[in-house]
Amino acid sequence: KESSKSKKKWQSKTKDSEPAVPLPQETETETKTEEPEPPPPEDAKPAEAENEPKRRTHFIALATAMAAAAAVAASKATAEAVRVASLQRISSERTAATKIQTAFRGYLARRALPELRRSGRLKSMIEGQSVKEQAKTALRCMQTMGGVQSRIRGMRLRMLEENQILHHHLQQKRHKELDKFNASMGGEWHDGRKSKEQSEAIKQYKQEAAMRRERALAYAFTRQ
Repeated sequence: KESSKSKKKWQSKTKDSEPAVPLPQETETETKTEEPEPPPPEDAKPAEAENEPKRRTHFIALATAMAAAAAVAASKATAEAVRVASLQRISSERTAATKIQTAFRGYLARRALPELRRSGRLKSMIEGQSVKEQAKTALRCMQTMGGVQSRIRGMRLRMLEENQILHHHLQQKRHKELDKFNASMGGEWHDGRKSKEQSEAIKQYKQEAAMRRERALAYAFTRQ
């Protein structure tokens, strides 16, 4: 028992004799707490008071510059949006124009398709034998038409001659009627001696003769 007691006393002495090793955090806190902050100098306070308006003006200038930059950025963004919108509108207009042109070209192609088919059929018919026969018949018809036209010309010439003869007969008849009228009025007479009634009667007779002549000519021309 005494030996155990002596060992315990020796251990407690050794523990008391060993120095305590402080931790790093504890040392840092102790150093921080041990170093007091230096008091601000008295000359710094009036300097800060003097620099306060400068700081304010600097802050104001900085704020205005930032606002101007923001306004410029906003204007640029607006211009870009307008440009993009105009490009989109132009692209949409071009797309619409392309669609309209495509539809119109399709319409023209559909409209020209029957004509192309007819032209193809015509070419195929021309190259065939039936077209040759039709051409021969057409030539024969043209020859017969030429003969008919020559006959018609001869008939017209004969009718013109007959009309001329008829006109000559009408003139002779008119002269005979004038002679008869003059004979009924008392034989030969001069213009200076005729009365007003005679001149009016002669004038009316001439008008009636001219009308009869025109009617005869019109009837002859209608019979051509």
